[in-house]
Amino acid sequence: MTIRISPRTSRSRGLRNLPSRRCSTRSMSKLSDVENCAIGAICGTADTTLLQSTNYWKNAQQQRLPFTLNPAVLYRGYGANVLNNGFCVMTQFFLNGLTKKALTGGSDRPLTASEKIGSGFIAGALSGIVCGPIELVMIQQQRKGGSLLGTTINCIKAGPSVFFRGTTGMCAREGIYCGGYLGIMPVVREYVRKTYPDSAGKTEDSARLTAALIAGPVCSFASHPPDTMKTCMQGDIEQTKFKGYAQTTAVLRAETGLPALWRGMPWRLFRQLCAIFLFDKISAELAPVLFPHAFPAR
Repeated sequence: MTIRISPRTSRSRGLRNLPSRRCSTRSMSKLSDVENCAIGAICGTADTTLLQSTNYWKNAQQQRLPFTLNPAVLYRGYGANVLNNGFCVMTQFFLNGLTKKALTGGSDRPLTASEKIGSGFIAGALSGIVCGPIELVMIQQQRKGGSLLGTTINCIKAGPSVFFRGTTGMCAREGIYCGGYLGIMPVVREYVRKTYPDSAGKTEDSARLTAALIAGPVCSFASHPPDTMKTCMQGDIEQTKFKGYAQTTAVLRAETGLPALWRGMPWRLFRQLCAIFLFDKISAELAPVLFPHAFPAR
């Protein structure tokens, strides 16, 4: 009696025998500075391209601008936003890599949960200094229209200090947000995979979705007040209505009470849930393909 093995069966067995690459936080820490930048740039560009409309709706609601579905308006400032988000997330991955190496002293050891979250917060806060001016140009273009170059020239005419308007709020927002997607997200995902292997942690994507549903709302709620103040201040560089942080907070509270600090949060929460899931998936699945030397075969 002869046993025939179909080509399909042979191929599937062959594929199962191929080594796969395991992505872990320890492996990610082995990426070079340039490789961290590449992953960050891909994440930021993908986020902006897919979710630009939610960013406009959030900014519009914070500044009490009319709602629109016009794509020409929704994607106004897209170029500046790609530069802003791509460069911002790239900087965060880069700084997060440097912080992790500093914490481990270059040794090959896994980071603790607090170290992962802390390194993400530091990376995000520092990136706000660089990315704040770019976001200001994007918000000005969204609010007033015009070209990217023309908007930048108008900001320059208003004075160099204008570019750093809202930077403190930007640092606070990005610190909390980055601590979420680079810290809380992988920590929770790994915990869910180990603790609930037969339910929420059955697959990487189910664990990732669970982690996103935990990290997203927490980080979005905590980081939204500084984002609202920053957006209002950057949208009003003439300081007609909004001046400093204390005065901006007082104006917002006088309009609709304390909840005014969370204007536009549903749009931002939706975007962050999608972005946190997207960033973690790109880091976990694209990084081993692009840079296999950093990820051990299993």
